[in-house]
Amino acid sequence: MGYVSSLLPDEIRRVISDSNKRANEGRQEYLRGESRAIGSDYELISCPCRDDCWCRRDGCSGHYRIREITFDEFLATYVTLWIDPPARKNLKEAVLRGTPINQRPRNAVKPLQRLSENWSTTLGKARGHDRCGLCDSTEPLIGMASHLRKAQMWSPLYEGKIWSQLYYDSLAPFDMRSLAKIKRCGYADPMKDFCVMNREIFRDLRRLAGTHGLGVLGVRQLDSPWTVLSQLLVPAGGQPLSRVVDKMFYSPG
Repeated sequence: MGYVSSLLPDEIRRVISDSNKRANEGRQEYLRGESRAIGSDYELISCPCRDDCWCRRDGCSGHYRIREITFDEFLATYVTLWIDPPARKNLKEAVLRGTPINQRPRNAVKPLQRLSENWSTTLGKARGHDRCGLCDSTEPLIGMASHLRKAQMWSPLYEGKIWSQLYYDSLAPFDMRSLAKIKRCGYADPMKDFCVMNREIFRDLRRLAGTHGLGVLGVRQLDSPWTVLSQLLVPAGGQPLSRVVDKMFYSPG
């Protein structure tokens, strides 16, 4: 039994609620940015899985998939979600115009520039991925892992955020705070194997859901940021799974 499946759903809800409360107190306004991203950058598609897939068997009504957006739109969401406000403009300038940046997120520049150069192809692959993190099949993640190895990631931390944003319902990001907890809980080190870490955590999340009869919607409802910030809209499909997993491990400072 892993860390996630050893917890009770109410314990996870409290952990996630605490993460949301801390995020709401910070200057990054993360909950607002997250809500805007879900509404603008993603679409809820009907579950395409066969009847024997775990998600289909457990009440899945659909998966989130990135929309046909431009790289500039993707970048705007990236800096809003993951970059501290004082560095956002400088990072965008560095990515789009090659302006030097000496702030902490400078390691995000090269992977974002490479993404820009290959945006059409990468977006097409992401939009062709119609599964979610709770699906039985690990083939898409295996394929992604191979692609990441060939790509020779410059910065697993910042690139992990890129991949999570592309596959918002299948891959959860990590930060230095959550990295320590993920490793302490016995999951693979995402700095060394980002996809294996995700596969292990989502497999454990299925165990939790099966034990407590949550179903897919119940898993999505473990995260409910609108109870912390009432102005937020409740997404029709519930929270993307990457948000649920991320907040189990990450608590903003």
